[in-house]
Amino acid sequence: MKRQKVQDLTAADFMTKEVVWASPEEDLGQVLGKMKTRDVHELPVGDKGKIEGVVTMRELMRRHTLPPTTKVSSVLQSAPEVEPSTPLPEVAETLITTGFRALPVVQKKKIVGMISRTDLVRALDETDALEGLGVREFMTPNPQCVSEEDTVEHAVHVMQSLGERTIPVVDKNRRLKGALGLKDVVDLFARPKKRKQLGDYATEHEKVTLEVKSVMRYPPVTIGADGDLPRAAERMLKDNVSSIIVTENDEPVGVVTKLDLMHFLAGLREREQLFVEIGGLEGEPSETYDVIYDTIQKEIKRIAQLVTPRTLSLHVQKYKPEGDRWKYSLRLRLATTHRMYYANHFDWDLHMALKELLETLYRRILKEKERKVTERKQGRSA
Repeated sequence: MKRQKVQDLTAADFMTKEVVWASPEEDLGQVLGKMKTRDVHELPVGDKGKIEGVVTMRELMRRHTLPPTTKVSSVLQSAPEVEPSTPLPEVAETLITTGFRALPVVQKKKIVGMISRTDLVRALDETDALEGLGVREFMTPNPQCVSEEDTVEHAVHVMQSLGERTIPVVDKNRRLKGALGLKDVVDLFARPKKRKQLGDYATEHEKVTLEVKSVMRYPPVTIGADGDLPRAAERMLKDNVSSIIVTENDEPVGVVTKLDLMHFLAGLREREQLFVEIGGLEGEPSETYDVIYDTIQKEIKRIAQLVTPRTLSLHVQKYKPEGDRWKYSLRLRLATTHRMYYANHFDWDLHMALKELLETLYRRILKEKERKVTERKQGRSA
């Protein structure tokens, strides 16, 4: 039988039909325990197949100061939904734009399944959609790391500022020692607390001072920089991790995540315009987004003369290094037909930073294009 293309498959083909629910009457301690036991990051909340909202581990981590006895109904988020007939590239796009790791599959106002990033990676793996692609072309290079001696609180803050859920852990010589993910620290939030009593399992002070090396995963899941992307996807599924660290000489030189694979899958969707996702500017006026979109659409026309853009993801980090002035750190990921391109830039002016970022991206793609032309010419002369 001919193998189907992944873009021809739908949510119904790969969704998980046995849905794990939470009741609106359950408290946060119970829900976190359920997440840990079932190894899920999103739970639909409702009764008899009717959904009231979704509770996410990300939101619980953000609001970790709430007492464990707080009812889950107080932290519900609106549930983005897909239908059983939704094509997988469109599911991937919804996962990217909403920031969720799993989505309810709804038919006639009732949940018939859940579909997650893991399900979509399994679809990519089973359809051989990643065949012929290399890790080096898709990894995020030069990943930000944390030290073994850093506090868990610091590591979680770094992950949240980057919009990532896993981060490499290194020693003082930048040798890879482990990996830390949100699910590795969820125990600190799920443990029962007895306020102001001896024998506390996890006080706020303990969370602040606990070192990364005491909770990190070891050994981390890794792959060589010259490895292939299908193998990386297989390892993610086998080891049940959301990212795989790319190494050279025991040092982390890149990271490939399930989110990277979602961008690849979303890029297979037929569309007239480039799919653009922007993160980190929550609370900014809509005019800021409009200017950013216009700048990207204008500059991407030059890039489209060199490669075929599929999806573009921009993450903005704002901080005040001195005085009252904001500084902007920008990270960009562009998915094309055959690889990912990455660029970083920072500036005091957001729009100048964006223009310089896109110019850096253009020069990088042009240089790569010229290198390939030179190699082809050398191959023909040889």
